[in-house]
Amino acid sequence: MNSAQPHKTVRELIQVTSDWFEEKSVESAKLNAERLLGDVLGLTRMELFLQHDRPVLGAELDRFRELVRRRGAGEPLQQILGETEFYSRTFKVEPGVFIPRPETERLVEACCDLLAPGDHSKVAPVAVEIGCGTGIIGVTLALELPRLKVYATDVNPNAVYLAERNAHLLGCDVRMEFLQGSRFAPLAAHLKGQVDLLVSNPPYIPTGEIPELSGEVKDHDPRDALDGGEDGLNVYRAIAGEMRAWVRPGGHVAFEIGFDQGPQVKEILEASGAQDVKVIADYADLDRVVIARLDR
Repeated sequence: MNSAQPHKTVRELIQVTSDWFEEKSVESAKLNAERLLGDVLGLTRMELFLQHDRPVLGAELDRFRELVRRRGAGEPLQQILGETEFYSRTFKVEPGVFIPRPETERLVEACCDLLAPGDHSKVAPVAVEIGCGTGIIGVTLALELPRLKVYATDVNPNAVYLAERNAHLLGCDVRMEFLQGSRFAPLAAHLKGQVDLLVSNPPYIPTGEIPELSGEVKDHDPRDALDGGEDGLNVYRAIAGEMRAWVRPGGHVAFEIGFDQGPQVKEILEASGAQDVKVIADYADLDRVVIARLDR
């Protein structure tokens, strides 16, 4: 980034930073510049626009330049800000926990569609999330479906702590339980055969492709949250192998997938006894979600 001179205004700083981010191939360069400056000044993007002639000086300028340096070096914007937006809500983000992506909203939408017409005689329908990360899926479902009880597991203790914190901050922690451990292992036995929805955004990157990912991903997301084994499908197979013991007759399974994994995940689910398996595209028209129903 070019050295910022004294008395740079908000508008000038956004412009010079955007130009520098573009040189560094940072996606959404202007948005990144605005979010970072807004964080330093405590202003929304609209407030930045309204105060475009405001000078940025002293400690504020030094702080902004440090954040810009970190972003230009490949540190994710969400990690720098310590938060991300998902489903029009703010979630805390911390190093060592998988950073949510907007594509996952499609998975949440599909889950809401599956549960909304459910059995209203049940006091509390039950969802289980495998690999909760920051908690965006389970927390959002609990907020969108006020009767829903959610159990969420993750092998990463930092993820469990962060997801609990997000649930508390967003006011749905009384209907959520977060458990540390691998897949179904931490769940209580009384949940077997009682789950209305099993949902997961598992690691699905083939091991050999991880070195080819951008530094923003491979250097900042936990490898355990990325590595899906040789073909990227290991966790799908593991979950599918156990799902019939947990999901009630007529219940559903929903997975996020890589854009080219729809046919393989569909085959895995069908081979494990699922019915009505469907692959759903995201808003970029790429395969993103697989849903299925389980009958006995």
